[in-house]
Amino acid sequence: MGALDQSLGALLIGTWFNAMLYMLEITQMIKYYRTFPKDRFAFKLMVAFSFLVDTLGTANNCACVYLYTITNWGNGQFLLVQGWTIPTYLALSGLSAFICQLFLCWRFFNFSKNYFVTPFLVATTFVAFIGSDINADTVVKFPKYEQRDHNIKTVTIWLVASAAADICIAAALVWTLRGIKSSFSGTKSLVRRLTFSAIQTGCATSLLAVICLIFYRINTESNITVGFGFCLGRAYTLTMLFNLNTRVTGRADTSHTTGRSSGIHDLEREAGTNIDLGSMSAGGINVHRTAIVHIDEGSKTFYAGEHPNSDTHSDTETKINPDLR
Repeated sequence: MGALDQSLGALLIGTWFNAMLYMLEITQMIKYYRTFPKDRFAFKLMVAFSFLVDTLGTANNCACVYLYTITNWGNGQFLLVQGWTIPTYLALSGLSAFICQLFLCWRFFNFSKNYFVTPFLVATTFVAFIGSDINADTVVKFPKYEQRDHNIKTVTIWLVASAAADICIAAALVWTLRGIKSSFSGTKSLVRRLTFSAIQTGCATSLLAVICLIFYRINTESNITVGFGFCLGRAYTLTMLFNLNTRVTGRADTSHTTGRSSGIHDLEREAGTNIDLGSMSAGGINVHRTAIVHIDEGSKTFYAGEHPNSDTHSDTETKINPDLR
């Protein structure tokens, strides 16, 4: 292995993967705004702000490599110091993670209405965010690579708290979903999809955080952990965007104006409509399913097991939302 592979090489490779994830983030953001043009304004603002943070983070990471390999090439003293780009990357990565984790905490609370677990989840996200900022501040105070031992505690707090928050959020949502009991195959399928999404949410980012911590503890002066860390902020924003975009379960018929004009079904809104988490009974969750029947003269609602009037059905065209069958 070359003398600069673990220092400059790791940073360069990190920017390559960062750029690929950033391009994927752009495509997911475009998909979100096109698919959910009438989504909550808070969500739109959150996505825009996260993209701004990641744009700054990507530019900072590229600037880091440029300063080491172009501007200060041949300057041996500069290679021994962590410039301003390193603490900037730490602060921006922590901010991206914080936004995503707060969104996931809200998602869990919106689904479970659990006033006891949610504050704990939010507290872990704050610990991770504060840890990233303290870590960045420590790098400013001790910029030399040989002084990286001063960062061991702050790095550990940041990455362990971040991974713990991801795992706890995913576990809390899975635990809530496992309590849902239903005899309807459609509801079971919906619960399975939400469970799988929750597991995916916690695995990717927490695994990346653990990898960063392992490489840092193996060799504190190596930049391999920074190379992985360059991708951490983009991974969190992509997690948030995937969760927003996978709310799409299908397109409904939009020839009538009784439904949402976008014709998009929100997975969690549908879950909130069909699954009442607050109505626990000995048999589990009470599930109420209805089918919306659109008729030329108007619209009527029929409960599962009922059928439209035969005379009306023969004279007019009936359309039933396939997701509610």
